[in-house]
Amino acid sequence: MKWFFEPRRDDDRSGRDEDDSASGLISLPAPLLQRHGARMLDPGSAVAVRGYPTPRSTVYRTRTLLVPGDLLRDRAFIGAVNRVLDRVGMNLVPIGPDQGTGDGHGDILAEVRRLPRPAVLVPAEGATIPAEIDAWKALQTLRAAATARERPELDDAAVQRIALEHLLIGSTVTGSPIGSLGGGIPSSPGTGNDSTDSYLFSGGDARTPVAVLMDAPKRRSAGECSYEFGRRPVLAVLDTGLRVHPWLDVTARPGGGYETAADGFTAVDHDIQKAIRAAGELAAAGGDRPREVIRHPWDTTVTTDPLVGELDDATGHGTFIAGIVRQVAPDARVLAVRIMHSDDIAYEGDILCALAQLAERVAYAEAGDPAAMVDVVSLSFGYFSESPSDMAFSFAMWQAIKILLDMGVVVIAAAGNYSTGRLFYPAAFTLQPVPAGQVSVISVGALNPNGSKAVFSDDGRWITAWAAGAAVVSTFPTDINGSRNPELSIRAHAATQLPPGVPLPAEREALDPDDYSGGFAVWTGTSFSAPLLAAHVIGSLLEGAAGAGPGLRLDIPGQAAAADRAMAALTNLGWQG
Repeated sequence: MKWFFEPRRDDDRSGRDEDDSASGLISLPAPLLQRHGARMLDPGSAVAVRGYPTPRSTVYRTRTLLVPGDLLRDRAFIGAVNRVLDRVGMNLVPIGPDQGTGDGHGDILAEVRRLPRPAVLVPAEGATIPAEIDAWKALQTLRAAATARERPELDDAAVQRIALEHLLIGSTVTGSPIGSLGGGIPSSPGTGNDSTDSYLFSGGDARTPVAVLMDAPKRRSAGECSYEFGRRPVLAVLDTGLRVHPWLDVTARPGGGYETAADGFTAVDHDIQKAIRAAGELAAAGGDRPREVIRHPWDTTVTTDPLVGELDDATGHGTFIAGIVRQVAPDARVLAVRIMHSDDIAYEGDILCALAQLAERVAYAEAGDPAAMVDVVSLSFGYFSESPSDMAFSFAMWQAIKILLDMGVVVIAAAGNYSTGRLFYPAAFTLQPVPAGQVSVISVGALNPNGSKAVFSDDGRWITAWAAGAAVVSTFPTDINGSRNPELSIRAHAATQLPPGVPLPAEREALDPDDYSGGFAVWTGTSFSAPLLAAHVIGSLLEGAAGAGPGLRLDIPGQAAAADRAMAALTNLGWQG
């Protein structure tokens, strides 16, 4: 069994209440937090406000808050915010233009302009003593001022729309889900039984090179797709970006960088990437430091520790995901949007910018430019919210995703690898209500190769589907060769007969555990379950376009047509909503 939909659960049949589940994420390495200007929220020491519950653990960026666009444009409100923050030595600085800078698109553009975006916390102007710049302290200060019994200084409804900017982590197996970034569960000390940690390979790496003995799945030409379906379907993958691989039609450019081919399997949207870069650079210039800015669409960083040379946890992640789609839905196009760093980290603000840009792109398509359409979005990362699930706080990312859902785009998210029922977002947005007849977010847990549920996968009533995610084989960049060496290497004799093009001295070797020049790897995580299901949805869209009459053709513009196609494709796969 490669995948299936989970019937909607009205209760948690696993016997766990999400709010009481294991915390999932307890700690991250200090160098990683420092690199990204982030901090773990410790419920035991976090500053508190009367009327607000004790928070749960999460990871947030210390110098930014997410503030809706309409509040950032309200000078009176920002002035009142800064009068309150003066007391704790901080000020909030709006940065950059609104999301949604295009013309037209009516209500869609207005919604995009209201989306939250990062605002930077800086030392208060004129402060005479040093201040600790901490987003959680700033947020709690604003909440206290808005809920004061006498003379509240801020509008409580407005303050509840302000949120932390979370640090999101990719959903690949990288270690213990209890003590690290998510992965195999180690065995008890002294038992000699390592079977529960079987998702890891040499040196504790969750990926390993393999040889694949098949050619790339055949793919129809653009003309054939236009004739049979109306156009190619497009699956947007928000991830680490791409590197070179022949299956994906990505090649290396002389002098550095990469490029995609016309009508190739993968594509990038340079306008989206420019918007993400501009927003990041403005934040950094405004005081958000340290901040790693996403500057281009390519997965170029291999290691954050070049003196050691170990590959970063997410190097090759986007390439691997694109290869899964190539295997299942070769007639699709993957639109690769880089929002994740090669150390498996993404900023919520960068993701919001990318989602806003995608919404604008889809709005252009639905207004009569089908070539710009995006049919499915795949998200292989997430975070744990500090707020209990029954609180009515505004989720910034949900607002952006809901715009896409309202436009008929299918959004599929990985469930996470922490072996917990605690709500993991954006996958847990499956619990958010949507209008009747509309597709909700689809969250995907991981299956083992034998069809059982993987022990590392999160679980709960918010999981709506399961797909293969353990020991998956897919494409990996052919230009990646890490610092490890084979355990055994034997220099060949000069008289050895060699294949054409192999220079002397050649060697006989044991397996090199991080030489991926063969182009394929085995990897594990719900990161790969989500795009697998997304690829099947793409395949179902093609079936509908080819066989169910003209009403489901992919070149029909408009929001209603997109919503009809999405619902028909999922119904065809057995989705029950």
